[in-house]
Amino acid sequence: MTLRLLMCDLIEQQAGVDRDRLLQQHREALMVHAEAVLNAVPYSSRSEIFDMTPLCFVPAFRMAEAVLVKDITSITLTSTPTAENPSSASLVQRRNIVNHAKGASIMQDKLQSVGFRERLAAAYPWTRAPLIVGAPMRVMAGPELAVAVSRAGGIGFIGPGLKPETTAVDLEAAKDLIAASGIPQLQQPGSVLPVGVGFQIWNGDLDVSAAAVSQHRPAAVWLFAPRNGQPDVDAWTRRLREASPETKVWLQIGTLQEALDAVRSASPPDVLVVQGAEAGGHGRATDGVGFITLLPEIADATRGSGIPLIAAGGVADGRGVVAALGVGAAGVAMGTRFLASREARIKKGYQDEVVRASNGGANTLRTHLYNHLRGTFGWPEQFSPRTIINQSWVEQQAGVPFEELKKRHDEAVGKGDAAWGPQGRTATYAGANVGLIRSVVAAGEIVEATRNEAAEIVRALSGVSD
Repeated sequence: MTLRLLMCDLIEQQAGVDRDRLLQQHREALMVHAEAVLNAVPYSSRSEIFDMTPLCFVPAFRMAEAVLVKDITSITLTSTPTAENPSSASLVQRRNIVNHAKGASIMQDKLQSVGFRERLAAAYPWTRAPLIVGAPMRVMAGPELAVAVSRAGGIGFIGPGLKPETTAVDLEAAKDLIAASGIPQLQQPGSVLPVGVGFQIWNGDLDVSAAAVSQHRPAAVWLFAPRNGQPDVDAWTRRLREASPETKVWLQIGTLQEALDAVRSASPPDVLVVQGAEAGGHGRATDGVGFITLLPEIADATRGSGIPLIAAGGVADGRGVVAALGVGAAGVAMGTRFLASREARIKKGYQDEVVRASNGGANTLRTHLYNHLRGTFGWPEQFSPRTIINQSWVEQQAGVPFEELKKRHDEAVGKGDAAWGPQGRTATYAGANVGLIRSVVAAGEIVEATRNEAAEIVRALSGVSD
């Protein structure tokens, strides 16, 4: 939309009503192409893009890019003086030169984002646009969920298990599910396994993890939570690339400094997952911000690195996808939304609470309390989990000692699904977007519905009807 406004501003400087109308129609037609190409057209269809007006016919995606850039330049060079003000040409030209510089910068950013999306599509050929990723939620994102997301044209990640050895077992199960799926794109001989796997660095076993990656060759590994910052990330990155050179390394970060450390390192990642503060589970404890602010700042700071950005945190539907693409993301990762999927490896009481909860800004928060109640200690201090508030938190705030909270927590866990809910006491890690999640459906349906809603929004914003 910024580019559209820039074009209209430049066109207004031209003389002649008829010429203005023609130019405006021409450029609006080009914008229809740009919006469709950048956000809504499946990767498999981008080789044949046809105009919706007789003013322009663009048979290839790259030509559309070139025409848009050339079009801005041509407007700048054709400014002419008017009869009323013969000296206005130099002023108009100077203004257009400035606007052209701004427009070129905007276009460069836009095309860079497009290039990232095409690069990801080439690395993961079974995917469809916009790219939707199933986050590697610990335990709950198992092989069934990961394969279901990939089958629907996304990238599904398997989360860390309770033990490091679980990763190899889950990858083997994913391999069997893919073989039984009957989908040719997922069964290319000699290719990587079309799912990813996540690792928590701070308590992970690098030897065991590298062995699993070497054996099963997942399409991607997702690294998160180093205790000692980038040096720990570099060690894991090098080892996993040695284990499976075809496997891409994704790194989850939550601050600008983490992003800069990653792109400047000797072993930069292939993809940066930019996690906003809205995310459920573990994220930045005190210095996180929403991805709407964080991602464009990181995009500006890492321009030229060649590393695509994936937005994470608070995305639950197509509206979040469009917002993420608009600020420079090449795709989105969703976690909490997939907790309410049929394939999630989750207790019914937990899942019911994710669907029931609302007003996530008030009813979720970041705290170490639930880690400690579960007996989990040792997380690096810069990370803490977002959870739905229940009685354990309420009573802690009322001054109940930890020992008593622990006793009540353990008793509640023994009651099964009653351990979750407003009167429950155990951890319900979820994002601030819980109020957008109202039903449990198949993961593939979530991916398709999210993708379709995003495409509808883009068409509406572009003024294009079906």
